[in-house]
Amino acid sequence: MFSPINLAGVTPFNDWFAVDTTQRHPLGYLVDGVDPYWGYAQFRYVKSNDAILKGSVCRVGQAPTFLATLVPITANLAQPLGIAMVPMASGTFGWLQVVGSAVYAMGATAAADGALGIFTSAGSLTGTIVAGRGVIGIHHHRAPAATITVAANTRNGSNAITTNGYDGFFLGMTLTGTGINGSATVVAGLDPDGNTIYTGSAIGTLTGRNSTATGSITLTGTYTGFGNGYIQYPTSGSQVTA
Repeated sequence: MFSPINLAGVTPFNDWFAVDTTQRHPLGYLVDGVDPYWGYAQFRYVKSNDAILKGSVCRVGQAPTFLATLVPITANLAQPLGIAMVPMASGTFGWLQVVGSAVYAMGATAAADGALGIFTSAGSLTGTIVAGRGVIGIHHHRAPAATITVAANTRNGSNAITTNGYDGFFLGMTLTGTGINGSATVVAGLDPDGNTIYTGSAIGTLTGRNSTATGSITLTGTYTGFGNGYIQYPTSGSQVTA
């Protein structure tokens, strides 16, 4: 997962980062990161002012508060956006991704290379564009039905799935395969070892979805409710009128 470039002491912006109510960095702080799978990225340190989920599309407030809120269903906002790396309750501090290959919430699908807009619920995107609610600065690549696979090992009664590397998997991704417990199993946690995926019923809920068999399997991850694309300082659009 992402590691900061040439900088020590930065709170993690990976999927295992636990947000807190103590400010650790200057608000608005911009940090470069890199990952062998996802590549180069940039992250902005903000304070949440909303119930933000993993992948939520957020608008970034101005200095000095840099408050992050779910992008509203409002036309002609023309405001900077970022993608939440982890869930953040209101009043907590964390990171929004603003550059790089990002995983973002989608309320409806969109074809690869297609334009994106704000969905009919705050904080997520869609391929159906309403005038004034388009989003620029995102090259959409993977739709919610996209999948990736990896060789993995399950153990009956355990929520830990081991791999030789979980590159491409992320919190909230839907999991299927032999021994995977039901269609509602998701990546509930990722171990910093880079090899262990914890199953569960929701992000952070590492219970209720233990494996039902022991063996070597092909583990499939599906972008259910999420999309993936390259972002570069995305903004909510504004309608051009004569």
